[in-house]
Amino acid sequence: MIRCPQCNSTEIYPAVGGYGGYYYRCKKCGYAGALVIEYDSDEAPQEKRELQQEYRKEMQEYEKRRRPLLWAVLVLLLIATVFFLVYR
Repeated sequence: MIRCPQCNSTEIYPAVGGYGGYYYRCKKCGYAGALVIEYDSDEAPQEKRELQQEYRKEMQEYEKRRRPLLWAVLVLLLIATVFFLVYR
């Protein structure tokens, strides 16, 4: 059973292949590359699942921290545009 190295999904398929090897794509996360993880059974190891859950939590926290910064940058751009149009 092959799995995606980024999201550990089994929804991975060979996009290009031939004499030099395969190039895989993941339907779930969009990964594209030649590296895949192959397990003997259909179940992923427990430690891998725990690492994935931890990664997802960290990404959700990162997205929450990033949103206010994005809004601040947009407001500053709006203020700079108005200032430029009024005082040029």
